[in-house]
Amino acid sequence: MTLARRSFLRVIGVGLAAPALSRATWSQSTGGYQAADAVAAVEPNPDFTYAPGLTPLKTALRPYRNKTYRLEKQVLSGGKFVVHNYGHGGAGITMSWGCAQEVADIVTAQFPNPAGKPVAVLGAGVMGLTAATWLTEKLRMQVTVFAKDFIPQTTSNVAGGQWAASKVAYLPGEKDKFIRILRRSHKEHGLRGNAYGVSPRENYSLVPLPAFQDVPPDLVPRTQLNRLPFTPMNQPGWKYSTLLVEPPIFLTKLQQELQKNGVQFVYREFFDEDQVRDLAQDIIINCTGAGSDAIWRDPDLAPIKGQLVLLPAQPRLQYLFSGSGYVFPRADCVVVGGTEETSYSDGDPDPQRCAALVKHLKDLFDGVGPIAPPTFMIQDE
Repeated sequence: MTLARRSFLRVIGVGLAAPALSRATWSQSTGGYQAADAVAAVEPNPDFTYAPGLTPLKTALRPYRNKTYRLEKQVLSGGKFVVHNYGHGGAGITMSWGCAQEVADIVTAQFPNPAGKPVAVLGAGVMGLTAATWLTEKLRMQVTVFAKDFIPQTTSNVAGGQWAASKVAYLPGEKDKFIRILRRSHKEHGLRGNAYGVSPRENYSLVPLPAFQDVPPDLVPRTQLNRLPFTPMNQPGWKYSTLLVEPPIFLTKLQQELQKNGVQFVYREFFDEDQVRDLAQDIIINCTGAGSDAIWRDPDLAPIKGQLVLLPAQPRLQYLFSGSGYVFPRADCVVVGGTEETSYSDGDPDPQRCAALVKHLKDLFDGVGPIAPPTFMIQDE
């Protein structure tokens, strides 16, 4: 293990802190974090130059599911054993490794010695690829991935990539399970590290972020600040020490490693349960996300459509911003997002909505915009 690699893991283990800001301390008397002042360093503002007709725009469907994500077994008529793993909203990348391990636990409870057994994984987004990786690497199963799209055409490929429990529901009695998934996933992301596109990042916000409300502070330390490290936007705010998982790097690495390990990738779209029963494999992991409704008619599935603007890469930006729309700088681009509408089709981007999104965020950084987002935007990512 290289020195750089050891240092990265050590940072993941103890929490991530920006050297430019002093850390707030927990107060027993108030039950909250005491505010800290920003000091010398000021972060650079993003370049929000937006060229209508030239700047790439995307839409994506977060596979949100009412009440809770679906992570459970089902035995089909005829004996096929299915594990459902979908409905994680905007937290797919965040929960991916933890859910993959839960899938493996369900499989081994049914098949105590699964090594060598054939298994079909439906879907090649982040949930499918991480499940396939865990079943291949840890359980030594013979995995085949079936999907209608592969990278870079999957929804996961255009996700922002922040590690945050965004837009995901869970049942009140299953909070311990939810936290276990988050802990497992955060640990595995840290172990995979830079080779998988994972790096520590500070996320700044003008408001407390609900996406971190249920995340244990030892995983994502949070600091209340008297001043954000920007100018002219130097208002009070929050800093969350989290991870950035860059989907193009992460998903490409997963698929490459799976192919090296002999996993087959097959183009196939499923429209009903009979097609699933026709598969040669008796063990099936369903990670089709929003596509699950076409197979099993899930009344709780309510996909959320988001508009994304992909600005040119800006390497000088080494932080994230969210809470009133979001700005996620990655190696390939700067992802600007924060719109929301319920839809079962991603469709074409709306140029006017995308332009309004960029203007809103530019106004914030210029110190002239309202903190509250427009009605077409969500509150946090």
